Amino acid sequence: MSKPGETLYNVNLRHLSRDGRTAAADLPAQLLSHIPAKQLRGLLEAVGDLGPGVVYPVEPELRIAAPDGMFVVQLKGGRLNLVSWSSRHKGGEYSAEQIFAIVTGQELVGGAGRAVDTGGGGGGLRARATLIALALAIVGVNSFTVWFVTRPPRTLLPHYTLLPPGPGERLLGNVAGPYETGGKPGDRRLEISPDGKAQRYKFGPERAPTAPQAFTVQPADTQGKPVLLTSRKALITIKDPVTVVLYGDTYKRVPH
Repeated sequence: MSKPGETLYNVNLRHLSRDGRTAAADLPAQLLSHIPAKQLRGLLEAVGDLGPGVVYPVEPELRIAAPDGMFVVQLKGGRLNLVSWSSRHKGGEYSAEQIFAIVTGQELVGGAGRAVDTGGGGGGLRARATLIALALAIVGVNSFTVWFVTRPPRTLLPHYTLLPPGPGERLLGNVAGPYETGGKPGDRRLEISPDGKAQRYKFGPERAPTAPQAFTVQPADTQGKPVLLTSRKALITIKDPVTVVLYGDTYKRVPH
């Protein structure tokens, strides 16, 4: 059990047992939550004692979350290597004692020997502030994720209202038929069926259809004007009994 006000650490283990005395590639990743400094020191010393007996593909690693930041400790070539994102410490080979002093915010007299507390490790207030900041960051990330997943889909369409079955069927019956922008290569043809099915394609040489697009339409109303809402999230504007507009192209009704 930790003492009141004692700084605690979170450690992720890779290729290591929970006590750090065994290393193997098939060991599952594990998390040690809120462990005291004494347990952290014993863990570092145990991993350091594994020494050169650990060879590839076994790659022991500890990721330590401390008040001063995140530290990664790896066992390579029989030596402990420290990776730190702090500007105060350079990465490289260190002893278990040196790594413990760096992580806990202490300094070693003469680079090795008795550790002298510089105020970084026992700061219960700073530890609590760090935990609060981490909690706020997690809440912010989770809130953004929820908003992003549940937000309504973005659309450039104007506000519209789908017509009820009766008026909708009459509108489809009136609009149904073939329409064209022209009969030359590159022009387009639009065909609307009374059952709500539609297709659009380009004319190739000799009016051969190319690049066909099949979709459905639903009768709707926008600002008091009849339109057809396509399954491709676009509106077919009905200008008059023989003219419709889709994607900015004007289509004229043609004989079947």
